[in-house]
Amino acid sequence: MNEVTFNILKIVVSVVSALVAVYLIPFIKAKTADVKYQKLLDMVEVAVRAAEQTIKGSGQGAAKKEEVIKFVTDWMMEHGVTITYDQLEQLIEAAVFNMKRE
Repeated sequence: MNEVTFNILKIVVSVVSALVAVYLIPFIKAKTADVKYQKLLDMVEVAVRAAEQTIKGSGQGAAKKEEVIKFVTDWMMEHGVTITYDQLEQLIEAAVFNMKRE
C-alpha cells in the first residue's frame, strides 16, 4: 500500500469514526433511554395494580401510594433510571386514573 492510499484510508476511517460518534452513539443512547422509561411506566402500572390487590380496605390510599413509591424507587435504583419525586407521583396518579377507567 502506498502512502497516498494509506492517507486516504486514514481520512475515511476518521470520517466514519466522527459520524459514529455524532449520530450512532446518541441514537443508541436515546433508544436505550426510551426502553428504560417505557419499562418504568410498565413497572408503575404493575405496582399500582399490585398495591390495589394486596392492600385492602377503604382509606388505604396513602399506604398503597407509599408501597408503590417504595417498589418503583427500588426498581429505578437497580436499573439506573432517575426521575423526580413529583414526576413519580404524576406517573402513579396517571396509572391509578387509567386503572379506574378500565
